[in-house]
Amino acid sequence: MKKEIKVALGNRSYPILIENGLLPKCGAFVRKITAAPKIALLSTPAIYKAWGRELAKSLQRQGIRLELILISDGEKNKNERVLFRILKTLALRGFQKDGCLIALGGGVIGDLGGLAASLYMRGIGFIQCPTTLLAQVDASIGGKTAVDFAGIKNLVGTYHQPQCVLVDPQTLRTLDERQFKTGLAEVIKYGVIQDEALFGEFEDHPELIQKRDPQILLRLISKSCGIKARIVSEDEREGGKRAWLNYGHTLGHALEAYFHYGVLTHGEAVAYGMWFAAMLSHQLCLCPENVLQRQRSVLKRMGLLQKLPYFNPGKIYQKMFLDKKARKGRIQFILTRKIGLVTIQKNVPQPIILSALTQLRVEASKRR
Repeated sequence: MKKEIKVALGNRSYPILIENGLLPKCGAFVRKITAAPKIALLSTPAIYKAWGRELAKSLQRQGIRLELILISDGEKNKNERVLFRILKTLALRGFQKDGCLIALGGGVIGDLGGLAASLYMRGIGFIQCPTTLLAQVDASIGGKTAVDFAGIKNLVGTYHQPQCVLVDPQTLRTLDERQFKTGLAEVIKYGVIQDEALFGEFEDHPELIQKRDPQILLRLISKSCGIKARIVSEDEREGGKRAWLNYGHTLGHALEAYFHYGVLTHGEAVAYGMWFAAMLSHQLCLCPENVLQRQRSVLKRMGLLQKLPYFNPGKIYQKMFLDKKARKGRIQFILTRKIGLVTIQKNVPQPIILSALTQLRVEASKRR
């Protein structure tokens, strides 16, 4: 079954194509999307070995000339040094304005590839081929590109929309368990902010999801991509609704930074951020307790609430001010009223924030 979803941005609109077994046969589709005489394929050695060779063959059958650029994966490599290495490689291999770059990999590859494509000759074509669940449902859609800088995640970046996003859920077969779970956190987030039925999939079919049933994965990915596509289409540069996508991320990013990006995956940090946001929502009387309990139950069932190391609530609070959504010295929170409905709150009193952080620290220290 093939799904096609449109990100509607006028003359910069683009499709998200979702299909099991897509990558080995996507060459003809890519050729329709771009007339680039030469394409750079950015990936990692492991991902290229697993999925890139078949993708390359499909592209070459269409007469596309490929230039392979392989880099190391991992957040520590999402920096200006690797970015400029990619740009230098594009220059040395003679890429011109009519060139294109395909990012085959997870969020790090997508962010680096997108930023490089946006900067090279002030912008060349760009195609996303995400191979992790997190990238398939989130990072590859919406045009955000960035590198980490001065110790701050995604501090330097641009908006550069891809020409298309090619999602092959079969790539998740080689994804390790922890990275699979980190992607599930973002899918759960979509359920909380927009779609109670999507959230209900985790309550009704937890075993099938954990076993990576192909049909249920296709359904979860398609629904998630559809939600993000609609939000991005309405609010490309985060002037309003797009901020909803940051549910759980205000604390999540602070926890990642506090632990120096070495203890929690992004999804694990966001899972704690969602639990915290639900706690805060309940303390502010925005939602009943069962909304908090349902979120905690699903996150725990998916293995996303392992024991959290000790943290200092005051220092975490300070790190929240580094969040890019903070404005005029105030932290912006996305809070929940019910499953499927969130709201933006900019004036949460400091004592309530610290109280919720302290409660989270106590509860999270008990998790196993």
